[in-house]
Parts: sequence; structure tokens; C-alpha cells
Amino acid sequence: MHICYIDESGDSQQIRSAVDNKQPMLIVAGLFVDAQHISKITDEFICLKRQFYPKLFKNEKHALNVLLREIKGSDLRSDVRRHSASHPMVEHHFKFIDGVLKICKTHNIKLVARVWVKRYGQALEDQSIYTITAQNIAKRFQHFLIDQASRGMIIADFRDPARNSYVAHSIFTQKHKLGKGGDSYPSIEEAAVFGISDNHACLQIADLICSTLLYPIAGRTVCPGSFDNVHTHANYDAIVQRYSRRINAMQYHCSENGQRRWGITVEDPHNRRTSIFPQSRSPAATPTLIASPLQASANDEAVVLA
Repeated sequence: MHICYIDESGDSQQIRSAVDNKQPMLIVAGLFVDAQHISKITDEFICLKRQFYPKLFKNEKHALNVLLREIKGSDLRSDVRRHSASHPMVEHHFKFIDGVLKICKTHNIKLVARVWVKRYGQALEDQSIYTITAQNIAKRFQHFLIDQASRGMIIADFRDPARNSYVAHSIFTQKHKLGKGGDSYPSIEEAAVFGISDNHACLQIADLICSTLLYPIAGRTVCPGSFDNVHTHANYDAIVQRYSRRINAMQYHCSENGQRRWGITVEDPHNRRTSIFPQSRSPAATPTLIASPLQASANDEAVVLA
């Protein structure tokens, strides 16, 4: 049995221009996790949180209550934007994320995601975006389950009833469609269900990967030339350089009808980029990156260090 945990970073709100500080993307990610490993993953993740942020949990008498207080990826990302990569706070956060990725590697957790880049002056169409993305994740999960000779279910992070309905119904209709083809996801037991992240370690890990890694990496590799705001800050280059290879290695790829389906895909209406991973360039062609003055963002809220 495997579980696909789905989380997102960003929103569907309209962004008016390249320098508007609203979020320029919506990223939806799925983690494929062996259900037999969930208990061990949870124990290791709780220990990791207590190791790196003991002040947050000093009054917790029961170890399991540590899961109730989430370390949000958007907060860690904001600290990276405010400080250089050599700052003790940033190094501390990076070591925590190193530990998260070590858990993922130890338990062979796989990653798929879709990056939706916004057009200027147009909000993303929630129902269409969530329907397409949920179905694409489910399709890859179905291939993964066949590869593993396994069965599966999907647990998505609870957002609001409308978005929950989009995700669940998009998978329900493919599982129970009438006529030619039948069930598109025969290895997935049921339509998606929804969990509160403070009771699911793997949803918290999905948030950290989506918000602390995928979003800033895409901000630096997909958005330059189209957006120049706090979400494309040059300080995020440290995340690109430190984590791109590890994220790349986590992807689950599959083939369908002879066509390669990549784990992480991009919909970019501006520059038609298709990957979040940096392209190799000759040193002479590499521009000098200078961080612009730091600006405030709605996500700016420091995380208390040990």
C-alpha cells in the first residue's frame, strides 16, 4: 500500500505586473510514500523538529504533540530572503531541510509536481487548475502503483470545501466514468480524502518541499525575465545550488503511449520554460546576480531558532 500526499504553495490570485509582490505561481506537489514506512517517518520527523527547534517544543510533555505545531516552509523561505546563505539562521534552516530530505531518501519517497506560472492581470482558474493537476498527479501515481505492484490512496492537505471538491471530484469522475476506458486509476482505492496537516507528518514534509524548495527554485529558474519581486529574490540561488540535484533525483518519471511523463512539469505562458532545473551555461554567459533591496511580504514571519 502506498499513499500520495498532496500539498500546494502559492495561490490563484491575480498578479498585475512583473514587480507586483503577489505570488507569481501556484505549485501543487505529490509525494508517493510506502504506507509501511509512515510510522517510522513520523517518528524521525518529530525527532528532527525537536532537534532543530527545541524552543518551539520545550513545553511539550508528549512527543506526539510536536506534530501539532507545524514549521511552515513559507516562513523558512522568508528567512532565506531576509538573510544571506552564510547567516546562522539560514544555515540552521538548511540543516533542518537536509534532514527532511535524508528522511525522504531513506524511505524512497518519490515526488511529482506541477508549476503554474500566472499571466499578468489574470487570476488562475481554480477549478480548471486543480482538476488538471489532481488528475495528472493521480495518473502518475497510478503508473507508480503498477511499477510497485501496489495499491494506493490519496490524502490531500485540507484547504477549503470548494478546492477540496475540485480535487476529489476530478479523481472521482475518472475512477467512475462510464463508457470506453472505464476506471482510469484502478490501483487507487478511492477518490481523494483530506487531512489536517498537524496530524500527518508526510503532509508537513510535502509543505516543506513545496514551499521551501520547489517554489524558490522555480522563482529563480522559471520566473526571471517575467517577474522581479520578492518571490524571485536572488538569495534563493542558495536553495537552487544546494537542493536542485536532490529534488531532481526524487522525481518519479513514467511513460504513457510511448511519451515520457516527467515528474515535475511547468506551465509557463511567458517564456515557455518546461523545467525548474537550472540549465548549464558557460561561465562567460552567467550573469552576476545581485540581490535587490529586501522587501516585505505577507509571508515574512521569523521562525524561532534553537
